[in-house]
Order: sequence, then structure tokens, then C-alpha cells
Amino acid sequence: MLKPLLLLPVVLIAACATGYQPAYRFNNVQAVNLAGATIRDVAINIIDSPKTLACDQVNPNAMCADRFPYRRYPQQGIVLSWTHVDGGHLSETLNPEVPVFFNSAFPLRIVMEIREDGSVKAFYEQDEPGRSIYY
Repeated sequence: MLKPLLLLPVVLIAACATGYQPAYRFNNVQAVNLAGATIRDVAINIIDSPKTLACDQVNPNAMCADRFPYRRYPQQGIVLSWTHVDGGHLSETLNPEVPVFFNSAFPLRIVMEIREDGSVKAFYEQDEPGRSIYY
């Protein structure tokens, strides 16, 4: 009886030291054009993965998107590049954090919003179980 009681604090300390590392997966990538005009040559490359996506042009308020079988959450980042409205070629390496309240049992969707000034807001979304993403 004494051994389990002594072992419990050791296990708890070890768990705290290593941190919680859930195994998130994703199956959807979206680059949303909020730039106010058509952007061109949109390319999404998930670092250390053969997964890439390219769209010749993305109209205003539209998206370059792809769904695919589940993949491990890309901890190494995502490279987004495009030709902006002003003709400049822009590129950003993004690595948004996954909110702690997301459930690792359900896949994530990576959303990257390209803004009018050329900045990008990237975040993860997760569908609620039993709810369709199509309205």
C-alpha cells in the first residue's frame, strides 16, 4: 500500500515536467482572400510534408481550399505565398497555436486570412461533433 502512495507523486511530477502533448490531426486547409480584389498564384506548402496546394487566382471573399485524409498537426509550420493585389509577391511562414480547449479526437481546419494590407491572420477551427460545416 505504501509503494502506490509513494509512486503517485513521482508520476504526477513526471507528467507535469513533460507537459501534455495531444496528437492533433487536420484535414482541411483554407486560404481566404480578404484583400478586396483578386489575388494570384496562391500556394500553400506544409513544411516537411508532400502536401501542397496551388490556386491560379482567388477572387475577393473566396478561398483556395482543399480537404484530404487526416494528417498529423503541422507543428513545423505552413508556408503561404501569393501575388498580392498591388503586384508584389508575398510569402509568410505561419505556425498558429492550437487552442487548448480543442478536442484531439476531431480534426482541425487551418484557416489563413489574407488581408488588404498583405498581412495574414492564421488560426485553427474545429467542427463540433455532429454538426455539418456546410449550411
